[in-house]
Amino acid sequence: MSLASGSKLGPYEILALLGAGGMGEVYKAKDTRLDRTVAVKVSTARFSERFEREARAVAALNHPNICTLYDVGPNYLVMEYIEGTPLKGPLPVGKAVEYAGQILDALDAAHRKGITHRDLKPANILVTKQGIKLLDFGLAKHQAAPLEEGGATLSQALTGEGQIVGTLQYMSPEQLLGKEVDARSDLFSFGCVLYEMLTGKRAFEGESAASVIAAILEREPAPLTVAPPLERIVKRTLAKDPDQRFQTARDLKAALTWALEHPPAPVAAKPGRRWWIAAAILVIGALLGGWGVSLFRRPPAETRSYRLQIDPPEGSRFTFGNNIGGIALSPDGRTAAYVASGAGKSGLWTRSLDSESARLIAGTDGAAYPFWSPDSKSVAFFVGSKLLRVDLAGGAPSAICDIVLPRGGAWTSDGRILCGGVTGGLFQVPESGGTAVPLTTPDASRREINHRWPQVLPGGRFLYRVQSEKPENNGIFAASFDKPGERTRLLTTDTNALYAPGGDGRDYLLWWRGGTLVAQEFDTGTLKPLGEPHPVADPVARMGVVGLMNVAVSAGGLLLYSASSNLGQFTWFDRTGKPLGVVGEPGEYGSFRLSPNGRQIATSRDRPGSTDLWLLDVDRPVAGPFNLGNSIYPVWSPDGRAILFSTRIPRNLFRKESSGAGNEQPFSQSQNNQYATDWSRDGRRVLYMEPSPDTQADLWIFPTIPEGKPEPDAASRPYLRTPANERSGRFSPEDAPRWVAYQSDKTGRWEVYIQAFPEPREATQISTGGGQYPQWGADARELFYVSPDNKLMAVSLKMGADSVDPSTPRELFPLPAVDTGFCPYDTTLDGQRFLVRATPEHGASQPLTVIVNWPALLKEGKR
Repeated sequence: MSLASGSKLGPYEILALLGAGGMGEVYKAKDTRLDRTVAVKVSTARFSERFEREARAVAALNHPNICTLYDVGPNYLVMEYIEGTPLKGPLPVGKAVEYAGQILDALDAAHRKGITHRDLKPANILVTKQGIKLLDFGLAKHQAAPLEEGGATLSQALTGEGQIVGTLQYMSPEQLLGKEVDARSDLFSFGCVLYEMLTGKRAFEGESAASVIAAILEREPAPLTVAPPLERIVKRTLAKDPDQRFQTARDLKAALTWALEHPPAPVAAKPGRRWWIAAAILVIGALLGGWGVSLFRRPPAETRSYRLQIDPPEGSRFTFGNNIGGIALSPDGRTAAYVASGAGKSGLWTRSLDSESARLIAGTDGAAYPFWSPDSKSVAFFVGSKLLRVDLAGGAPSAICDIVLPRGGAWTSDGRILCGGVTGGLFQVPESGGTAVPLTTPDASRREINHRWPQVLPGGRFLYRVQSEKPENNGIFAASFDKPGERTRLLTTDTNALYAPGGDGRDYLLWWRGGTLVAQEFDTGTLKPLGEPHPVADPVARMGVVGLMNVAVSAGGLLLYSASSNLGQFTWFDRTGKPLGVVGEPGEYGSFRLSPNGRQIATSRDRPGSTDLWLLDVDRPVAGPFNLGNSIYPVWSPDGRAILFSTRIPRNLFRKESSGAGNEQPFSQSQNNQYATDWSRDGRRVLYMEPSPDTQADLWIFPTIPEGKPEPDAASRPYLRTPANERSGRFSPEDAPRWVAYQSDKTGRWEVYIQAFPEPREATQISTGGGQYPQWGADARELFYVSPDNKLMAVSLKMGADSVDPSTPRELFPLPAVDTGFCPYDTTLDGQRFLVRATPEHGASQPLTVIVNWPALLKEGKR
């Protein structure tokens, strides 16, 4: 029986019936807790095995082209509500290949986690304004046992309940025969979908189920009327033998992209085509051999684009994370600036694009979000809450001003610098230094919190990203310096946007959409986008927690980007650095904390448009969302029954039972952001960081009761409030803490200190040569921290009644960690094992990609 509008399933209010099938009904509903529209799939019975399989499969995935699972009830799933239409052919070849690429990206993400869809078909693929969304992993198999073979299997599949599952016209031969299926079976189904996108007809038809099966097992589909390279790809995808198909979705996508970019030339043009191929080989050889200097000293060719890669400095990794890392291209297109760390050399590097060597700029350790001066002679960047600049001609970096928790900057041609932060509007300051003064003011009526990631436009204008408590008010806006309060909305995106003179006589806006960098022509006079956006590069890294894509552009059609994300793998290490095993699947994890009993991990995890909290079991391959929507910095209560975290905007502290029962409850409120850093072992104090415009980042104390709730009528109080930044505070491990370890930049760089508690006195510096992220060992006699070159350090402590006597720091082991700007490790209570957000399989750092004449990609995509 269908549910009536207005009825409730837990916190979900039914709005309308969307559809029905053999497994139950799908409804449009409202999540009354988060005030958002969702889709609720209700089973006809209490959770069936098929629905449990769907929940496990979908919950393990986090991809912009895959429908997101939000919640699971006793007989229903709560999923992302998607407005779109089922995929339908025929489509133009370019559009078909574009959609095919997005489908293959989704399949690749699933296959890498051991998941096959097993029911890929047009009805399970929605076309939305943002692109493709892949639905219904209800038939997915996650490392399941092989299907049983035998004559009964096939007949059961035709009549109803049986071992074979799927939709007949899109099933692979091995699926029909009841054999073991893997990713290649999905690729066969994809081939059927691609065939239908190109022709508007099914690849295999028949008057009965038996004739359809015979066609799939024995016959080839009708020939395609497309270019031979594309036809060969479709034919290979539909091979009867899985070994004769493409073996991975990634390889198949690469082949499709190549086929679209290299259409066959007319027969009469063969001699010319051979000449062009020879010329192309020479150009590519020049790039690979280091002969491509001239490409950067004359305008790029009008009709072709070229790519090359920039590797990180030897022994280092490019960094891109919260308050750290980033890339930038000089306006003249000659020099790249990027942040890299490792091998004892960390900071801001510059590299001329006609050279193979890079130079580390001294005094830039901890640099973040670099950007160039208009004359390409200087680079500005942030370290902590300070804005600095350095001239390429030489000299040490000089301070310009203070910006609390900065979020990007831009340099104007008349000598001003614009900056954004986590609170308030944009600021401007003279390039020579001084006090930053407001330029824009957040609109309180729209619940705006901050303006960030500014870009300078021609004609005395600028653009920036607005972040609001209401997601519908987020977006990219433009205004003039003369009237900054009068603004124009340009577009909606989950990240920043870049203004780019293309070098082809046109201007463009570039932004991130579902993992893809897209570009749209832009009229800087009317401030209106023109035409439709087109893909430029995929995949492109972005930092969801701050809304920044790792992309840089310059005038003349040069583009620099990173394809790698903050993908990390939780890995155990002993004190010698020996790996002891991994936990869960790789993911875009940020802040995390190990539970007091060591059995669970609470971690933030990025997904498009949001950052959620997840719980991972340490001993079992079980993971699932804990709190959805802009949730970071989890801290466990000492008894493990509750988790404190920051959510909403501004980010205040909320509490939720670690079992997942109930909703999050407000813990404290402030006009500023608040980030929990520790909870004392007696359960009576919470330590948290709160930034202030006057004193930057401070450490505060909030009284609690042993049950893990705020102490009634108690008020928080500042613990350390100085002109410097104090962060990463941790209580000493006694039942009644006597000390607090923390990091401060009062010397101009981050160092680790220990201070008395409950009342601070004279701080004792623990680290030497820089340090961050302190954590205590088994007792108050050892402290760990991370050095600037990403090594885990240990310090022995002799604690007196009122004094601390630290030993010389000693290295334990280099951290093979993903640098995201969050603490990269946690330790067990005995201090003998370390959980590290490590690079998956200890892989090498991914290179940066340079595209010369990137606007040509837009023309190539329209062919």
